[in-house]
Amino acid sequence: MNKLAIPAILVIFALWIILQLVLGGNVFKNPLNYCILITVFFLFIKQAKERK
Repeated sequence: MNKLAIPAILVIFALWIILQLVLGGNVFKNPLNYCILITVFFLFIKQAKERK
């Protein structure tokens, strides 16, 4: 996996959260946020396994 993949995903996710806050949406009620967090979690696991 490319070294820049996870930081890029985290930056995009942070901008997504900021956009939701600016528009007045509830961040905790959006199921897409949980889906993105689970995906990022598994990408971290995959990257940790590749480093070994």
